[in-house]
Amino acid sequence: MTRQQSVCVSALMLIASVTAMSVPFASTANAGEREFNASYSVNDDTAFKLEFGVGSVTFERSSDDSIEVEMIAKPSEKKWFGKANLEAVELNAEQDGDRLVLTVPEQDGVTLQWVIRVPRIAELNVDLGVGQIAGDVYASDMDINLGIGDIDLEVYGDVDSVKTDVGIGDTHVSGAEENSNDRAFISASSRAKGKGDARINIDTGIGDITVRIK
Repeated sequence: MTRQQSVCVSALMLIASVTAMSVPFASTANAGEREFNASYSVNDDTAFKLEFGVGSVTFERSSDDSIEVEMIAKPSEKKWFGKANLEAVELNAEQDGDRLVLTVPEQDGVTLQWVIRVPRIAELNVDLGVGQIAGDVYASDMDINLGIGDIDLEVYGDVDSVKTDVGIGDTHVSGAEENSNDRAFISASSRAKGKGDARINIDTGIGDITVRIK
């Protein structure tokens, strides 16, 4: 093998290894679901956004230098979401510098269950149509929007401010230096202040929001 051929083979092997690390692994656990697993390198400056239509996400704190993702796609029990097409479900990742965006473009008739392990990062943004958001995260700038469903989060670390608003439902924030929880006829809002840097904004149209600062 010539030196040029050797270099070409080495380059192809390197490309293959990088592709394997960056493309989510999908497997079929059984006939009624698909499971995806992926890992993305991040740092303290990373801004992470998750966007999907229907399902749930549970966050867990991590001490690693990567965001670890487990996602299970199942047919929705709600028939009005349409006929399930599990084969069309794909986990798309866009990572550019300190920006990571995860989306699932095709989700007709499918509900997604996520478990995401997140280390200390700069921003956490979630945009979910219908479902649940729960778990524990490190304090960072957050912008979380949920159409219908409940949010229950424990935030570890100091915050600058917390702002939560619910169109129909209730909201409660605790653990910051200053906390206020107000309820109107059907809507509710909470505000909190601290001495940290993280600014947290959470909104849901219909549902309940609970945030505990640890």
